[in-house]
Amino acid sequence: MVETLKLGLIVVMLLIVYPTFTINAQSIVHDVIKSKNSERFVVDYNASNTFRRQPVVYEFSHPIPTNWQFTIQNNLSYLDSSDSKTIIKIQEPAPSEKFIELAMFSEKTGKFWVAINTNESGYIRVYERDQDGWSRDQPIFVAHANNQGLTITNGKRIIVDKLSVNDFIVGSVSIYGKDELTSPDNSNGGTISFDILFGNPADSPLYFVPLIVIIAMGIIILVLLVRKKRD
Repeated sequence: MVETLKLGLIVVMLLIVYPTFTINAQSIVHDVIKSKNSERFVVDYNASNTFRRQPVVYEFSHPIPTNWQFTIQNNLSYLDSSDSKTIIKIQEPAPSEKFIELAMFSEKTGKFWVAINTNESGYIRVYERDQDGWSRDQPIFVAHANNQGLTITNGKRIIVDKLSVNDFIVGSVSIYGKDELTSPDNSNGGTISFDILFGNPADSPLYFVPLIVIIAMGIIILVLLVRKKRD
């Protein structure tokens, strides 16, 4: 009888705590702007301090198929630890288990990885760097298009180029940072902003502008390095 009462109390507490957490998590997302071919939202630093099983989740009103491009600007202030990090998952709608994962660690290391999870191949890290893996100077781009596959930049260069993932429908974005409930916080300030363009690229001349800018900057830097060597 006593054990039954204890179990009942635990269930009641979970029912009280979980909705509270959900409401708080939703309040972390703000400045949501939607248009016909784009959507923007901003996530506060608290998202980086959430547990992996209770992430902050932004659900899109409608699934976004095939042609889309994310611009992600990380302006978080990380705590002084090499383990401080933020995990971002771009996910297909349930019941699909397909997602694109980005891990951005603090400036202490700048560690960065990109992983893909599919029903066919499971979880695979397609890019990983332990130091200076990403930059605040330019945003991170994640793009998918018809017959082009998946392309990702890390704010410095293209790191995943036209990878075939057998199409990808965007349903939601989740953000967290703690692997365990007892893990220390990762961030104490700042935001992450997300912008997504989608639809037929021909309908939006700005669709490929960010990637073009990255490529152009790379060419300019390369030309300057070549000239410097000649001098």
